[in-house]
Amino acid sequence: MPLELLHRLALQTLPIAVTEGDDVDAVRMLALAGHVRADIPKPVRTLNGHHQPPATVTAITPLGWQMIQRFPRGSGQHA
Repeated sequence: MPLELLHRLALQTLPIAVTEGDDVDAVRMLALAGHVRADIPKPVRTLNGHHQPPATVTAITPLGWQMIQRFPRGSGQHA
């Protein structure tokens, strides 16, 4: 989930490389929403399909920090 990743990124020293496929997709969504600045390479075609090179998150934007404050970690989870 992109918001969970945003919270995890807030705890890291940036820039950081994101390598997991689902996390790279979440970074893509966060970047499109204006919550982070990131360099996201295009997938590379291989003989077995596609390979996604790591995305590099360079910053959390002011809008991203507002989202973190407005939606604290765990606020959207149900018991």
